[in-house]
Amino acid sequence: MNKLITALLLPLLLIQTMPALAAATGPQAAKIIQLSQEGAAPLTNQDVLRMVEADFTPETILATIKTSPCDFVTTPAALQHLKEAGVPDAVILAMVMSPRGVAVTSHASPARQNLKVKIPNGVTIEVEAPFTVTSQEVKKGEAISFRVVNPVKVDGVVVIEAGATATARVVKASRGGHFGRAGRLAWEMQDVMAVDGTRIPLQSSGRIVGDSKGAKVATAMVITAVALPLIAPVALLHGFKRGENAILPAGKRFEVLTQGGAEIKAESKDEGGGMRDE
Repeated sequence: MNKLITALLLPLLLIQTMPALAAATGPQAAKIIQLSQEGAAPLTNQDVLRMVEADFTPETILATIKTSPCDFVTTPAALQHLKEAGVPDAVILAMVMSPRGVAVTSHASPARQNLKVKIPNGVTIEVEAPFTVTSQEVKKGEAISFRVVNPVKVDGVVVIEAGATATARVVKASRGGHFGRAGRLAWEMQDVMAVDGTRIPLQSSGRIVGDSKGAKVATAMVITAVALPLIAPVALLHGFKRGENAILPAGKRFEVLTQGGAEIKAESKDEGGGMRDE
């Protein structure tokens, strides 16, 4: 008889306790999921090197850096190692700019919408060199990267963010030579990354010339030849004095201009945080 009563009451007890168990399990499960997401290991220099070795495209690596927590080592020695390992300049720049332990994610609300914005020809953009480049280290045809200093707006809408990557192509790179010949470094700007990932063409160029010691070398050779006419060939030794390499220092700023017209997608907000009326 007791077994029969127990068998009848057990289903009723389960029905009454199920909602309570579900209520307790829901928040606990959500907490576990949240802890799992927060505990994701941040990206390191080795992770980037592995992606480069696996032939990931620079765009894929940049997207991974932008959406992941990061813990990069960006000392000069570490950056030099990355460059020697073939990591693209744009990726190295993104590593330098990424905040530690923070994933740069988008929290756009459902109410936001993308607006089409036309970027006209000749918009001024201030850029700077993120690290030092010398005419001895680069070759003609190689790409070098710059970063945008201030946000660029068109009709009150940010179209290029501060920190965006601008790319240039080296058109001349010569180290300092004998007889005081100065090194030279020249480049032509290629494009800059807009807020939606579109590459905006640029029309500017730049050049740097190292310190030339040609006049000093010529004077020394003349004086030596006059003073020692019997051993004038000694004067040629002065020709082995090299001129300085051309150096683009880290932090060097200059202005570039957009080329042609380009249309991008961007978000527009008023001063109070809402959408700007179009």
